[in-house]
Amino acid sequence: MPNRFYMTLLNLENKRLLVVEDDDLSFLYLNQLLKLSKCSFIRVKSGMDALEQYHNDANFDLILMDIQLPDMNGKEVTRKIRMQDQRIPVIAQTAALSPEEEEQALQAGCNDVIVKPFSMESFFKVMEKHLTRNS
Repeated sequence: MPNRFYMTLLNLENKRLLVVEDDDLSFLYLNQLLKLSKCSFIRVKSGMDALEQYHNDANFDLILMDIQLPDMNGKEVTRKIRMQDQRIPVIAQTAALSPEEEEQALQAGCNDVIVKPFSMESFFKVMEKHLTRNS
């Protein structure tokens, strides 16, 4: 029942996300969750593409940042984004979480970390925490 509560409660139709995810299967799942929340989003598949997209259009409300990317890791991408923007929430998503990995992501400037595979409920809780606090 908690999943339905968050699906009904969390309406993000006025929010815009940058989704940095190179894995198509992971993105397929994210795509379904984001469609449920009615937000708009742009997907990129590499760190360089994420930086280019963000520098060309910084009008995002949140960034979902995969940590393992083909060209540079998500922690480095986050560090570079943080040089110009301290306000945007960056949520790290990773399949290999150790206490060290989580600490490194947070030190790089991520606001939160979710571990793949994550549940719909945990995903929506993190989105709610970072997207509705200032609405």
